[in-house]
Amino acid sequence: MRLKHLLFGVPAALFALGCGAAFAGKTLDHAGTIACVVDKWDEKEMAKGHKLADSVFRCVLIPDDATAPKASETCVGHYEYMPDGSWKGTGNCTDKYPDGEITLIWEEGSHLKDYVYKKTGGTGKYQGVSGSGTYMYESLTDELLGGRYKGTLELP
Repeated sequence: MRLKHLLFGVPAALFALGCGAAFAGKTLDHAGTIACVVDKWDEKEMAKGHKLADSVFRCVLIPDDATAPKASETCVGHYEYMPDGSWKGTGNCTDKYPDGEITLIWEEGSHLKDYVYKKTGGTGKYQGVSGSGTYMYESLTDELLGGRYKGTLELP
């Protein structure tokens, strides 16, 4: 259950599918598949039924557009699980592309139908990038996650 809620940012997040200078100043739609492996899940019970967890994971972002570049993603997150069964998580990710990186923040929780992310900046050809979107995933094992993302990439 805890890893089921872990694909942060993954986040999604993700895609910045290397659209290049030809798309500068444009907003692009992006969608694809995300596959993640959990490197760290450090869970502590604060009180009966109240848990906090810190996590680190790595992902691969595979765009639906076969001509767009794939990216690797590294994320960290913090989760809180409440006695009533509700939970929430927040964190950040860095997506690495051949021509630069994109940073993003994400939010997950039992109160959301789809998890959300927001691009907060970038380097290389992604300097000044923004955008946002949603993602959803499921646990395949305790260490592996898989799902989908969709959103926009706004190039300066």
